[in-house]
Amino acid sequence: MPIVEVRKNPEALTLTVVAQFAAPVARVWAAYADPRQLERFWGPPEWPATFVRHDFVVGGRSEYYMTGPNGEKSSGYFEYLVVNAPHAFEVEDGFLGADGAPVPGMPTMRIRFTFEPHDGGTRMVTLT
Repeated sequence: MPIVEVRKNPEALTLTVVAQFAAPVARVWAAYADPRQLERFWGPPEWPATFVRHDFVVGGRSEYYMTGPNGEKSSGYFEYLVVNAPHAFEVEDGFLGADGAPVPGMPTMRIRFTFEPHDGGTRMVTLT
């Protein structure tokens, strides 16, 4: 991802990441809407993601696991709070246990992704 800016606000407990893509908004949106495309970039390269559920609608849920270099697995989910195609979506992001349920005591994060045209491509702002 071509990240152009990162802003941390420890007092507000927020992290803002700004990226710019040489592709139209609809194309960048499609990469998040399609789980096979999302797998190509979600998570660090050493921990590739596999999405086993991807209901990209308000009230829907995505579930995935990432596989580490030694075969270890870490699972997570998104619960879709807002989906405004192709402009923005917002999720609650958390960890899943081996039973497929959210892990008690583990934190969740609210993440908002926004997409807007910029210089013939797309500017994406992610606020966590």
